[in-house]
Amino acid sequence: MHDQPTALPIAEDRNPSEATSTARWRVHLRDTALRNALQKRATGVPTYSVPEAAALLSISQEYLYRLVQAGGFPAVRLRLGGNQGRYVVPANAVEQLLSDAADTGRCVDAAEWTSDWRRTASAPVEVPSWPR
Repeated sequence: MHDQPTALPIAEDRNPSEATSTARWRVHLRDTALRNALQKRATGVPTYSVPEAAALLSISQEYLYRLVQAGGFPAVRLRLGGNQGRYVVPANAVEQLLSDAADTGRCVDAAEWTSDWRRTASAPVEVPSWPR
């Protein structure tokens, strides 16, 4: 699916073979994320990591992180406190976005789609308060 590696810009202070190695490593990581995502899809796992969702959408994981952080794509933020944490992307959000684009035969704006998706999502689920 991703046969052609994408070349990264070569910084002036980086030697060309190092940049090629970095590009190959990024392609390897993207291909691994795509394989993991396809395996999760086949087994019905309900979430993807950001790199997996990005690979399915054929965008960089950095761009998907920016979309998620700006509220332009649905995700769940898991953290105990502070700013560190992890995002997981609902598999049905990725699948529905792609399906909506295919079904309508037009370009779907992810931020608008996410806003509509939030409005039409089922009623909020009551979160139990767990003893600490």
